[in-house]
Amino acid sequence: MTDHSRPMRIAVLMTCHNRREKTLQCLRSLRLQSGERFNPTIWLVDDGGTDGTSEAVKSEFPDARLIRGDGNLFWCGGMRLAWCHAAEEAPDAYLWLNDDVTIDPDTIPRMVGISERNPDAIVIGSCRSPETGEHTYGGQRRLGRHPGRVTDVPPSDEIQACDTFQGNLVLIPAAVFAKVGNMAEYRHAMADTDYGYQAVKKGFRILIAPGYCGTCPGNPGDQAWRDKSLPLRERFARVVSLKGLPPADWWRFCSRHGGLLAPLYFASPYLKVLLSR
Repeated sequence: MTDHSRPMRIAVLMTCHNRREKTLQCLRSLRLQSGERFNPTIWLVDDGGTDGTSEAVKSEFPDARLIRGDGNLFWCGGMRLAWCHAAEEAPDAYLWLNDDVTIDPDTIPRMVGISERNPDAIVIGSCRSPETGEHTYGGQRRLGRHPGRVTDVPPSDEIQACDTFQGNLVLIPAAVFAKVGNMAEYRHAMADTDYGYQAVKKGFRILIAPGYCGTCPGNPGDQAWRDKSLPLRERFARVVSLKGLPPADWWRFCSRHGGLLAPLYFASPYLKVLLSR
């Protein structure tokens, strides 16, 4: 149990690849967070970057723990590696932080306060577009039985419960990590949605913090496989690509959360491409 008489020790988990200025901007926004209720340690995986991100981070943030990847970790692999290292120091909580997020002032103290009052919950910080102000990332609710069908839940003035989340800005107590463990071994996407489902199955709640907590540009991923104007060969190559629904990862996700209908959910997107006209 966390001792609320001392600052919460938070391991900030990040991974990056050749986005030096975005990574630095994210870390600067983290540094500007005020309050005496948390003590962050940055664990940053630089996955084969060649633009000098590691050197720039070390110069400006000398206390950051830098870990080098070989360029093949992608988001999930990088975050898993950062988490493995951070867990060795047994912090009170872990903060997933995408390096393209700029955190609003006093966001982390707000999220910490929610976590202290709800020690059985993951706390989600919602993000909006820096250009339009529209919702981009945060908590999600599942739509029916299909594990891949979810809808975004924008923040309100109150704490809201949800079923899973996108992993851009997420505070995970050590108690959750103790039972759920690290992310599953997906290569890129799906790991955050999977983690939310797994946490709920283990009896934990997922709570969306009131109001927006930062900005992050939207990235819809590769949905070109849905475009029927493209040649069939190109559409199929895209649907099975790393940014689409790579079969090994998609099967892992469907089999973990799809129940008896998992084979149908797994086959459906590929069949839609192959049988479309």
